[in-house]
Amino acid sequence: MCTSSLTEENEAFENHLIDYLNSENIYPQTIELISPQAVKQLRIASDWNSILSLDSREARVRKTLELWFRHAPKFDILIEILKACLISVDTILYKKEQHVVYSLKVLDEIVYYVGKLPEISYEDTVIDALPKDIISFYQKVHDGFVSFPFESMGFASANDLYCLGDDLLQSEFLDAHSVADTYMIFSNGCGDGVVYDISKIPAKGFVYFHDDINECEFDGDMIDIICTWIRIYLIGE
Repeated sequence: MCTSSLTEENEAFENHLIDYLNSENIYPQTIELISPQAVKQLRIASDWNSILSLDSREARVRKTLELWFRHAPKFDILIEILKACLISVDTILYKKEQHVVYSLKVLDEIVYYVGKLPEISYEDTVIDALPKDIISFYQKVHDGFVSFPFESMGFASANDLYCLGDDLLQSEFLDAHSVADTYMIFSNGCGDGVVYDISKIPAKGFVYFHDDINECEFDGDMIDIICTWIRIYLIGE
C-alpha cells in the first residue's frame, strides 16, 4: 500500500475513533486524541512512552501485548483475547487525564476498552493491600481497565474503587468479612463483581452478588474469574 493511501486509512480510522468516543462520552470534557508525535513531547514516565509514541498501529499493538506478557502474565485469559482481537492502541485525553484506548474487533463490530496510565506509587492505598499480581498490573500496565462507555467489565481505577460499606451496614453483610474494608475491583455494571476484604492478611477476594450474599463464591483464582467474565462479555464464551 502506498504511503498516501496508508495515511488516508490512518486518518479515517482516527476520525472514526474520536467521533465515536465523543458521541458516547458522558462527561462534559471533550475526549481528545493525542498523536504519537505529541506523546513524544509529553515524556510519559512509564513503559507506555515508548509504546504510544510509535507511529505504526501494528507496532503499538505488538509492544502493548509484550507489556502485558511481561508485567501481567497471570492475566493470560485476557491476553489471549487481546492477541486475537486488538487492532489498535491509541492515546486519548479522557476525564482530563491520559488514557490508552484499545480498539478490539469482535465479530463485525469494534469494542473499546480504556486503561488509565499507571500511577507512580500506590503506597498506603487499597491497591497496595491487594495480591502482588494485581499490584503489578496497576503499577506497570494500567490504573484500571474498563469497557467504554460503560466503565465496567474490567478493573476499576484506584480512585474509583467502590467500598461496599458506603452503602451497606455490617448487619447486612457477611459475618466473616468487614464491609467497611471490602472493595469492588471488578464490576459487571449491575452491582455484582469481584471484591477484596483488605482487613484480612492476605486480602481475601471473592465473587460478590449484591442481591443474594449467600451466593457469594469464595473459591477459585480471582484473576482468572475476572478475565473469564471479560471474555464472556467480549466474545460470549
